[in-house]
Amino acid sequence: MPWKAFDFRGDKVWARVLDTGKPIVRNGLAEIRYKLGANKSYKTARENLEEFEPEEEILSDEAFGGGPLPTPATQIRETPAQAPDATTIVIHTDGACSGNPGPAGVGVHILRPDRITEYSEFIGDGTNNVAELTAILRGIELLDASEADRIIHLYTDSGWSLGVLVGGWKAKKNVALIEKIKVRLPEFPKLELLKVRGHSGASGNEEADELAVRAVRREETSKRERTR
Repeated sequence: MPWKAFDFRGDKVWARVLDTGKPIVRNGLAEIRYKLGANKSYKTARENLEEFEPEEEILSDEAFGGGPLPTPATQIRETPAQAPDATTIVIHTDGACSGNPGPAGVGVHILRPDRITEYSEFIGDGTNNVAELTAILRGIELLDASEADRIIHLYTDSGWSLGVLVGGWKAKKNVALIEKIKVRLPEFPKLELLKVRGHSGASGNEEADELAVRAVRREETSKRERTR
C-alpha cells in the first residue's frame, strides 16, 4: 500500500494510506515511518497527522523503499516468498455463488500447528467476486492479534481478487470491500496472499470450496475447530 507525507508535531513523517490518500487507521492508530526507506514503523493517533499545503504526493511502496513490496500482477505468486516454519499458519479461502449474482457463501480453512478451523458463512445474495473477497476478509478476521508476527500463507483461487488486492489492478466495483481487506493487511506483516489453482485437488482449497458450497446449500453459518 502507498505512503504519503504528513506533519507530525512539527516533523515530516510518512503514513500508510489508501489509494485516496487517507491514512489507514486501525483502532484509532495510523502507521508512520520517519524517513524514506525506513523499515521500522510506529503508531500514532490519526488526529496527530496534519496535511501539508499543498498536499504531498502519494508514493508507491517501490518509490518509498523499505518493507515488502506488493506482488506485481504479472508475478502473482503460487509459491511463498517466505518458507514456512514450525509456527506458520496456512489459510485457504473460497467463495461460491448460485448464479452471478445469486445466493452466495464463503468458506475458510485455517491450518495451525495445533488445530484446524473450518468456517462456513452464508452472505445472502451477491456476486462471485464479492464472495471471494469476503472469504479473504474472513480469513484475516479469524486470525488472533497474538499471531501478528507469524508467517501466514493465505491462498485463494481468485486471480481477480489477487489482482485488485496486490496486483495493482484498479477496481470499479466492490471498492469498499477491497479497502476493508487492505486496512487489515498491515496488522499481519508476514501474511502473503497467494494463488492456488481451483478444483485441482489441492489440500485446503478443496475443503474451503466445500465449506462455501455448504453455506449456499444450507443458507447458514457455522464454525468448527478441532485439534490436529
